[in-house]
Amino acid sequence: MGSSHIRAYKEIGVDVRGICDIDAERLKRAGVEFGVPFATMSYVELVERRDIDVVSVCTPDHLHAEHCLAALENGKHVMCEKPMTTTLEDALAVVNCVRQKGLKLMVGNVNRFVPQFKLVKRLCEEGELGELFFVEGDYIHDMRRVYKATPWRIDPDRPQNAWLGGAVHPMDLVRWVAGDVEEIMLYSNKVKSAPEFPLHDNYVSILRFKGGCLGKVWETSGIRRVPEHVVNLNAYGSEGTVLANTLETEAKVYLNKGYEGQSGFTTIPFAETRGHPVAAELAYFADCILNDKEPMVNAVEGAKTIATLTAGLESAKLGRTVKVLNDF
Repeated sequence: MGSSHIRAYKEIGVDVRGICDIDAERLKRAGVEFGVPFATMSYVELVERRDIDVVSVCTPDHLHAEHCLAALENGKHVMCEKPMTTTLEDALAVVNCVRQKGLKLMVGNVNRFVPQFKLVKRLCEEGELGELFFVEGDYIHDMRRVYKATPWRIDPDRPQNAWLGGAVHPMDLVRWVAGDVEEIMLYSNKVKSAPEFPLHDNYVSILRFKGGCLGKVWETSGIRRVPEHVVNLNAYGSEGTVLANTLETEAKVYLNKGYEGQSGFTTIPFAETRGHPVAAELAYFADCILNDKEPMVNAVEGAKTIATLTAGLESAKLGRTVKVLNDF
């Protein structure tokens, strides 16, 4: 994601002045490839530079809080890859620091910039689906190639938590369209097809939202399928249904109103989105900074998603539903 951010910043006309990596060879290659004038193996040295205004945090999940706080303390706006943090305590610390410093922080929930999902949000927000009664989001991934490319995820001493690292995508999406989650029940198991990953890697949750809507989020990292990755977002209301995913360049919509004579789903086409729409995401964040607007996935939104995900982990441990903290 670090390379993706550099490419996207350059595409939108943002000056990339420095990069940091603990791998010396990779750091050197990136500096040459992207023509970045300053490269360091010390993130402290990077965030202390006075000629840098914005820092992108693209490090392993459990380091996000440490790196975000260092950047904020040094007066930098922060684009933090998801998940914002891996604990609720760290999420609270980031929220408090953002407020104290008066800076912008945006979490990289890039799926909010997928056109199909933006349509789902608009239909829900404008009441076209009527009263929502169920939403569902899925993060479905065969992670074998990803584990090889980023072995920190399967580090036996500090492996990535698949629920926090993967379900953060659909959990953010369902919260985006249905609001805050009031309580969650989570179940999990281990997929035998991915023995290199030491933790559970198949999770399904049942959600109750504050507004009364119900929901489901499924995360699986060990599935065997082609294509190997898809994110789904479906919403069901009293007046209609919308189905969307990252594989198809379309969304399927059924409405009782608005499509006269409709006998089945109407297909809404979209231009193909290649990979993650990181350039659109970073252009939006730059606009928020330049025009003093609050990012839609700000520190509080990031913290609410972490609160929901960590409540889910507690639910799986206790074997019962758990209330979600939403007061930030």
